[in-house]
Amino acid sequence: MSSKFVRTMFLSISIIFVFVWSIIPSLNPYNLQLTGALILLYFASRLIFRSVARSFFVATIVLISIVLLLIFSSGGINSPIFFILDFLLFAIALFIAPYQAAVASVILISIFLFQNYTALDTSIIINLLSLILITPLAVAFSKSYLQNLQAQGKIMLLKEAIKDEQTDSLLWISTTAKPSLATVLNSLTDIVIYLNSKGQSTQIPKLLLDKLKTIQKDLISLYASTGSLEKSIEDSSDKMDL
Repeated sequence: MSSKFVRTMFLSISIIFVFVWSIIPSLNPYNLQLTGALILLYFASRLIFRSVARSFFVATIVLISIVLLLIFSSGGINSPIFFILDFLLFAIALFIAPYQAAVASVILISIFLFQNYTALDTSIIINLLSLILITPLAVAFSKSYLQNLQAQGKIMLLKEAIKDEQTDSLLWISTTAKPSLATVLNSLTDIVIYLNSKGQSTQIPKLLLDKLKTIQKDLISLYASTGSLEKSIEDSSDKMDL
């Protein structure tokens, strides 16, 4: 059984449980005790569940139950705090899952229709329409927000990967490339100096000597470019940290 289905079941059961509690007259005097029990459930979840996601889910269910208990106990669809349900749908969509806000909305609309189908008036219809209209907005907003968070997370991971790559590049330049180039350049310079000092006494063709000098110049340019590359990587790394 998937975790999404289990969470949807818990959400549905909590809404229906609070509604059933509110319509049983003998239980109404114990609303305060139920609120206290829900708060204790919240603190117990913090101790029992090591997973942040599970603890956060229980906290959201507790919040939903307390808000619904207040609304159902103060007149249901005619409650003066009925508008809080609009914000509650956004909270469900953001804190649990977008589609579960739609599930909660369907259950709540069904409950209010069941309670008031024989006495529908303008205010009741307006309140029902507000729930119907706010649901897709809550779902769309939460999806956009969650996608934005996901994109930011991917950007952060990409930045970390780039930083690691820059660190590896700097280490390779400073510990391998520059020392190796310096060694080769020094050796070639010694050879060129030696051949120039011997002059005509050596049998080295002039064309080969000129070639060695060209290689020497290229190595000098390459060695200088490693320093520029190293500075460029350091500058880009500093800009990413800002």
